[in-house]
Amino acid sequence: MTRNKHVRVIFALIMIAAALFPAVAMAGSGGGPSAPIGPAVGPSVPPPIAIKGPRLKPPAIPHSSVIAPATAYNYVIAGNVPQAQEANAADGGKTQSAVGRGIKQTNTGISSGITLNATPNVCNNFNSQGSFAAFNVKSDVWTDWYGGWGPFAIDNGYYQAKNTTFSQERVVGPGHNYNDNLSKGNGEQNSVKIASSEPYAGGFGSPIIPVAEEYRWGTVTVSVKYLIWDHDQGGKQGGTDGFDWDWASMGVKPNVWGDQAYYVNGYTRGEWAELTQSVSLGGAETVMVLIQGQSPAVLNSNIYFDDVQIAFSNEDGSKSYYLTDCTTAESMK
Repeated sequence: MTRNKHVRVIFALIMIAAALFPAVAMAGSGGGPSAPIGPAVGPSVPPPIAIKGPRLKPPAIPHSSVIAPATAYNYVIAGNVPQAQEANAADGGKTQSAVGRGIKQTNTGISSGITLNATPNVCNNFNSQGSFAAFNVKSDVWTDWYGGWGPFAIDNGYYQAKNTTFSQERVVGPGHNYNDNLSKGNGEQNSVKIASSEPYAGGFGSPIIPVAEEYRWGTVTVSVKYLIWDHDQGGKQGGTDGFDWDWASMGVKPNVWGDQAYYVNGYTRGEWAELTQSVSLGGAETVMVLIQGQSPAVLNSNIYFDDVQIAFSNEDGSKSYYLTDCTTAESMK
């Protein structure tokens, strides 16, 4: 990585840390149709904190200051986390396709087992090895961030940021296209993973994305692929139908310094799926995207993300375009 690129990435991370406080905290108090980091975090809801590596004391793994499983169970079963109940109902009582198999070996419109199909018009595919912070020894492998997409987490005693991991993923997503990252051209492929076996709420926030003047009264449409590891073996956690209490979400925040973000949740587990939504910009000059994972329970939760798409349309819908790069702000075009 060149020195100029290094400076741009660091700058983007600093801006993310500053922008996340109004973005997520306000969303939790009524900012959108599904605000996952907000009403689900209990009576005390501090702003999320930016995760900066290296995180060595205490290390992210093994987890420290753990929550008793019964405490988490009682908290969720009492109805304090409606999204967890929705996630649990969404799979219709299905368990893993085979014991220990968290990802189905099936073909869908977007994937084949662990392998995510190629997607056009992607502005962030998490593929460039040199854009991961840990690769450049500015982080550790559990607090990684990518090209200005910085990690953040809720830290309120129940959800603990130190027990949340953010990492590069070289298998789930690339699948049979996996390689050692030394090949030329398109051989380098990755996704990102948010994980914990403790209650957590965290995600990656994009850099601040400028909106061209002619599109500021139009709409922004954002899509991202996600996969929730199916940890439900049946009879192991929660009886015949285990506790499927974790979920993925995506937030879109027009006007980064404003007070509202709009969220959609994703409950599909065991295979790649897609989150997408269109949001009216209302004159906003900037946009921010947040991809998030959350689990209020003591579960082995692993949530993967890849292939972000961002498209802008003008007010009457006569013109639109896809962003070609949504990593560091200076590279957007």
